[in-house]
Amino acid sequence: MKGMNRRNFLHNMAHLAAIPSFLPGLGQLEMSNLVGNTVEAGKILVIVRLNGGNDGLNTLIPLEQYGQLKTIRPGVILPENKYLPVSGTSLGFHPSMAGMNTLLSEKRLAIVQSVGYSKPNFSHFRSTDIWMSGTDTDQYESSGWMARQLEKQHPLYPSTYPNSQYPHPLSIELGGESSLLFQGKNSFTSLIYSNPDQFYSLLNPFVNTYPTTIQGSRLAYLQLIGKQSQVYGSVVQSAYRAGTTPIPFAENDLGNQFKIIQKLISGGLQTRVYMVQLTGFDTHAKQVDTQDPTKGQHAYLLKQVNDAIVTFMKNLDAQNLGDRVVGVTLSEFGRTVHSNGSSGTDHGTVAPMFVFGNSVKGGIIGANPKIPIDYKTSDELTANYDFRQVYGSLLNQWMGNDPKLTNEVLFKEFPKVPLIKLLNDADGDGVADNLDLCPATPIGAIVDINGCEIFSVPVTNYALKMTATTCPGMSNGGMSIDFVDKKYNYLIDITGPLNFTKSSKSNAGSSLLLEKLGIGTYQVSIRIEGQKNYLQRFDFQITEPASLVVQSSIQTENAIIQLALSGSNKYYIQLNQIIYETDLPIWKGELIKGANQVKVWTNRNCQGTYYKEVFQSEQVHCYPNPCAENLTIYVGGQDPTVHIQLIGLTGISALSMQGIPDMNREIQVNVAALNSGIYLVQVTGNTINQQVKIIKK
Repeated sequence: MKGMNRRNFLHNMAHLAAIPSFLPGLGQLEMSNLVGNTVEAGKILVIVRLNGGNDGLNTLIPLEQYGQLKTIRPGVILPENKYLPVSGTSLGFHPSMAGMNTLLSEKRLAIVQSVGYSKPNFSHFRSTDIWMSGTDTDQYESSGWMARQLEKQHPLYPSTYPNSQYPHPLSIELGGESSLLFQGKNSFTSLIYSNPDQFYSLLNPFVNTYPTTIQGSRLAYLQLIGKQSQVYGSVVQSAYRAGTTPIPFAENDLGNQFKIIQKLISGGLQTRVYMVQLTGFDTHAKQVDTQDPTKGQHAYLLKQVNDAIVTFMKNLDAQNLGDRVVGVTLSEFGRTVHSNGSSGTDHGTVAPMFVFGNSVKGGIIGANPKIPIDYKTSDELTANYDFRQVYGSLLNQWMGNDPKLTNEVLFKEFPKVPLIKLLNDADGDGVADNLDLCPATPIGAIVDINGCEIFSVPVTNYALKMTATTCPGMSNGGMSIDFVDKKYNYLIDITGPLNFTKSSKSNAGSSLLLEKLGIGTYQVSIRIEGQKNYLQRFDFQITEPASLVVQSSIQTENAIIQLALSGSNKYYIQLNQIIYETDLPIWKGELIKGANQVKVWTNRNCQGTYYKEVFQSEQVHCYPNPCAENLTIYVGGQDPTVHIQLIGLTGISALSMQGIPDMNREIQVNVAALNSGIYLVQVTGNTINQQVKIIKK
């Protein structure tokens, strides 16, 4: 699989495996009937993540402050005559954003100025978590705001999904690792494809590209099982193959991601939320070309954003889909007002958010960023709007939330921003009057995409409870079906492995119980007596416990270990001498300096135990570098003694000694006798294990 190493593959397989809805049984349904046949096509939200921190002052410049900005950020400022004037404002767009400027003039783009949050954090990791979780700076939450939204709308997810009413993925991520945005209280709520190449591999026949080793065959088996079990993947495939792009997208990272979304939407996929990502906005250096400031890294990225969004909207318009889609851009923070010495900018506070679509109430929202007259490099721009105001406004105005639900998703109420045009919907069924073929449906009726009432029973009417086998060799699985609405007679057909079949009738909603089920996938089809067109299907598995899978990653800057967990519903984690218990798929812990022992296990011995040792080293610095006679080695931490070794390129030790740091944590080493050349300075101790390259003149 191109562009995807084994670690990433296993990470993503674990992510997919966390969604029990990826079950092969639903594949027996007619896939052609699944695409475009949900209860409601609904409105679509596309989230565009600009990863790294977009420079808002270079994207949309307040021209009335150009003279001051020319002085403050000489390293990145564009010539005044190169900005694209925004009609009726004192703003100028970056020249790479000509298409976005046109959308703004057409009232199909809203720009919310100076968006951020109070007490901003300038760490990429932490600020991203804040934006993805939708929380305050000092509030730590393990779920994302969109995942909470989806779980509240689908309270039985994932145990009864996909089904005949919702056969489509709730959300899809492209362009990166799994995001906190879609990590819910109970499960991941999205399908994730790390890159377009990975997505395209889903659409093609399975090919084992792994080496002919035991490990390779195991990875190939995981891939095969993953592909075979992806019911959602089958639906996605059908939609993608049916979709078209009348207007070609640019062949670049973001263009390819938007092309996928366009084909899925036009092909009939009813997924409500998508996220695409573009990295590279952390422009500390070479943000602009010093010879031509209109070029450079930022211009290249902005052009991708501009071209992808504009082409996307043109394709939607060409297929009469433009009224169904709204998009929004976000970035974890802005950039500093002042430029640095590397033709770049550093982590700042605020940036504009773009909201685009035919249903958007276009225009500039909020005042231009205000730069203090006596600006100092320590000054930061103040946020006009909290980012959750934009989130809440989209949830209410576009996704159709009751304000109370939005407040629950965002944990509190935020003032709203007018982003979406008000559409006439006389019967309140969620279908605009100009698209409603049945304009007088009763209040509360479930309607199709045309606004016509259909018979339906909410999926929450069915409560499926199951017990998996505990360990290999036992067939003690069981399941029960309870019905909330007792006024119907239910006809139930169940099929399973080894030609298992059972038909039953539930009179007046009586419960159904099955026991001593073997391992395998079971399909449950539920009909309601007297409703010939109604069918609800569920798939579930009785499984042996999966192998415990743990993927670890280290955040060195804040000494955090993150564990991605799969294989069980409860985990025990021992970090050094402390034992933790969690039922979440992601766990984070703090590392100590030196050796750290990590152990993970479950309540089932047959799942195995994970063990890893992680060394968190103190910092070491050497100066001057290059050096001639005397070398100073700074040794972080509190180790009373360390061992120092200078190793030449041949691997032979040229100097070995014990060092005792002085009160400044420095050690002086005389290297005058060493030959000129490159050496590795190896410093080891109780909390240190670092190598630093030096040049001996």
